[in-house]
Amino acid sequence: MKSRLLFAVTAAVLSGFVSAQAGGADVIVGDIPDRANYAAVGGIDGFSFGTTSCNVGTVPLQWVSSTNQHPVIAQNLYRIKGGRFEQIGMSWLKHGFTALAQNLCATCQNPGTGSLLGVNCSDPYSASLNGNQTSAGPRNEVNAATGFFKYPVGTAYPAPSGTVARRLQVPSTDIDPTQNAGATYLVEAQYVSPDDAAAGNKNNNASYRAVTFTAGTTAGDFNATLSGTTVRTKTAVEGWAMLDPTVSITYYDIPNDGRFIVGKRAQVLGDGYTRYFYAVHNLNSDRSGKAFAVNFASAANVRGLWFNDVDYHSGEPYAATDWLPTIGTNSVSWSTEDCASNPNANALRWGTCYSFEFESDTAPIAEVITPFKPAVSGATCPPQPAIPSLGGYASTSVAYDFIPNVPTAGTLGPGTDDSAATVALGFSFNFWGTNYTQMVISSNGYLAIPGQSGTAYANTAIPAAAVPNGIICGYWDDLNPAATGSGKIYYQTVGTAPNRRFVVHWNGVYIYGTTQPENFQIILDETTNAITLTTVATTQGGSSATRGVENLTGTAGLQQSYNAPASVVANTSLRFASIPPTVIPPSANLAWTGPGTAGSTLTIQLVSKPSLPLVLLADTNAGPFTIPGNLGVLDIGLSLGTIPIADGIGLFGYADPNAKTDCICGAFSVSIALPAGLTGLTLYSQGIVIDSAAPNGAFHITTPVSFTFQ
Repeated sequence: MKSRLLFAVTAAVLSGFVSAQAGGADVIVGDIPDRANYAAVGGIDGFSFGTTSCNVGTVPLQWVSSTNQHPVIAQNLYRIKGGRFEQIGMSWLKHGFTALAQNLCATCQNPGTGSLLGVNCSDPYSASLNGNQTSAGPRNEVNAATGFFKYPVGTAYPAPSGTVARRLQVPSTDIDPTQNAGATYLVEAQYVSPDDAAAGNKNNNASYRAVTFTAGTTAGDFNATLSGTTVRTKTAVEGWAMLDPTVSITYYDIPNDGRFIVGKRAQVLGDGYTRYFYAVHNLNSDRSGKAFAVNFASAANVRGLWFNDVDYHSGEPYAATDWLPTIGTNSVSWSTEDCASNPNANALRWGTCYSFEFESDTAPIAEVITPFKPAVSGATCPPQPAIPSLGGYASTSVAYDFIPNVPTAGTLGPGTDDSAATVALGFSFNFWGTNYTQMVISSNGYLAIPGQSGTAYANTAIPAAAVPNGIICGYWDDLNPAATGSGKIYYQTVGTAPNRRFVVHWNGVYIYGTTQPENFQIILDETTNAITLTTVATTQGGSSATRGVENLTGTAGLQQSYNAPASVVANTSLRFASIPPTVIPPSANLAWTGPGTAGSTLTIQLVSKPSLPLVLLADTNAGPFTIPGNLGVLDIGLSLGTIPIADGIGLFGYADPNAKTDCICGAFSVSIALPAGLTGLTLYSQGIVIDSAAPNGAFHITTPVSFTFQ
């Protein structure tokens, strides 16, 4: 059956779905083993809790100190009392610095360095270590959706003073046993890590454990005592449901961002009204939340509204203004200021949980979370960093990627001390936005673009203005392939187009003046332009070497390590992926809910790019179609024929994309009844992109989302 549907999107909503866990690095909280109590100050008690991390993934997790390539650790405290679940405390962040290789969760595959948390390995941080005030960093500098944070951290904040600064703070009245009879408390710890996020494993990084409080020897001081065992990979709000079977949990994911978790329960009051309790937890969404609404199927009488948030502290810049309630005919909602008017408004940010309550004579049918930040960069409000990256490249640990037989089948490279050779790659390789068919091989462990020196033996930190620039450092050190007994350097192009690989192998080349060999490869991939640094064996482990990439001018780069002992590990690979500076972002991201059966309702949600008209098209057949006006033919898999296009306001037919004047931007949704006979549906979104080099001319299409109906 042929069917074409047109949707004009108009209302804000966030649709829920649960994403599948991927392979790669995957850090979790394996245990919350101990606690530390600190003297109260001004009615605020301070605590810290120990955490033992585990890498349950398939590759080692980066744990490099003095960079932004390590995990950060957050702690939160929650109270369940009188049917309510509410967050009552939070900490600043502990920054990881060295990973051990213990066996809490499984048998550790020891990577041989504290700069990696090996597969199945665990690493304990004590409560006192997590409570160190001087090394703690603020939450606002971290994007929990990507794991990105600037380094060094906390440079804009004064040194901490007093016993509770930067630690997990909680009002003493919230934990006083005499004022909280029957209350249950849960402490939660969460790890945020760049390569864990890049692998798609950021949604299992929080765990919780029960805790009790007793009065201390000094009035106003209370002591925490852990009880039970740590519940792994579950947030405290999920623990609320595990402790109370009347609580239900719903997951809401923002495409290309993070997850919200909503817990809810109902209590029948007996006078025709029911009290509804909601706890909305932002696990790792950088976009955050600015409004929460509950909708009813018909007009409802609402009373008894209540709201709870958690206080930031120790200099975090966010406001503490309570969200304002609004009662509509068919809804009740709470909201904070708009991001554009106040970027530091009291939004529902990552690692926090806000609670909402009301009484109603009509049952709710849906809840709606409205994002606080825009979906992409370029808007007034500060956007989320797109990916954890510096200077146009992002790095991640990958499975061991070694190309054998290069010394036997390849060509001999530079063979004297401090020497270089310019060689052909066999294909075109894009490095920092420029295509190259040749590279300079340095005897000292790096590649350089043509025209740059390949003889530099004194490695430096990167980026740096000093030459050489435009370099790929596999193990930049003073290496000497001419030394007696030293290995040699070989290169080879392997594979077939369009997936050829250029490999340079420093095969056991001695460090100058020693008999200590370094054995590693640099691999350049055709088409993807990926760069892989593979360590086969190492004797000095990076203690006097530089690894990373730098641009032609020395103004940008991504340094993996510089003169860092134990930072280079045998039988490991690190991959650098380029981020072109002229990337055209998607016009919108799609999500959906609904069973996908004939006669059911399908809800489609978009998060649009600011300044671009929204277009949402759906079809069950393939083929190009003609754009209204003179914008030509666009093939996005739809049927032949002219299809009207709708933006946030209505139909348009711009002859000149630069003439666009209207746009409704933000998060949008529409619900449709599915006609009988459909077996599947494909949705496309698009927007005008003012760039002649953009895909499909003046239009850019997001990745289509296809549904197969049951």
